[in-house]
Amino acid sequence: MEQNPPLITLTTDFGLTDPYVGQLKGALLFRCPTATLIDLTHAVPAWDLLAAAITLHSSYRFFPRNTVHLIVVDPGVGSARAIVAAQGQGHFFVCPDNGILSLLLDEGAIEAACTIKPAHAAVVSPTFHGRDCMAPASAALALGCPIGELGEAMALEQLQRLPSWQAQLTAQGWQGRVLGIDHFGNLRTSIRAQELQGFKKLEINGQAVQQQVATYSEIAAGSLAVLIDSCGFVEIAANQASAAAIIGAAIGDVVTVHSVHPPYHPK
Repeated sequence: MEQNPPLITLTTDFGLTDPYVGQLKGALLFRCPTATLIDLTHAVPAWDLLAAAITLHSSYRFFPRNTVHLIVVDPGVGSARAIVAAQGQGHFFVCPDNGILSLLLDEGAIEAACTIKPAHAAVVSPTFHGRDCMAPASAALALGCPIGELGEAMALEQLQRLPSWQAQLTAQGWQGRVLGIDHFGNLRTSIRAQELQGFKKLEINGQAVQQQVATYSEIAAGSLAVLIDSCGFVEIAANQASAAAIIGAAIGDVVTVHSVHPPYHPK
């Protein structure tokens, strides 16, 4: 039976102006010419590790088992930070050890990890480890190399974690932050669907949003509403308008959900 070609997804903060994405793809195809390369996104905000972690967490499960996910958002490139390969849920992940795997670790989706040997590539630029270290390792995994052969095994507890991104229960209600703003101006928050029970209103930047809907078409044009996005996060959206522009919101802004029956909060 004919085997499907290896799949490698790419997530970076490179943008498309420079040749970096092309060089990354060249390094992958040089070692694994049969690979299908899928651009998940090259528009992660520069150096934004949480955005990269969310992109990975929200997307990997839509790909077949044995897909290799290469994530190059690397503000510490050239430093002593490690480069890691990880395995879990039938997928492989290659990235700097800087917290990108945090959300997968939080839900127990990572089963094994190892550091990638710096000498995995013949020539390594200290400013482009994605091309010279991570791409060769990703290609090797795509070709069937066992993860343990890429380097030294490491305990999952050793992997770097990002500061807690999850919503917290306060006396006012569930409090989270804006995690991302998409092309349409919709605001993804760190509040999850289950924390919207008994919804009364959502507050952000002194503005209250009181309408909860299931889909965008239920919102009057130019108005704001709260809904659950396709990955289970609470989203603030506008119909045919930018919620971010209407609110004047930015990544990191505090969001509070108030409920009809406030959840118990210990004193």
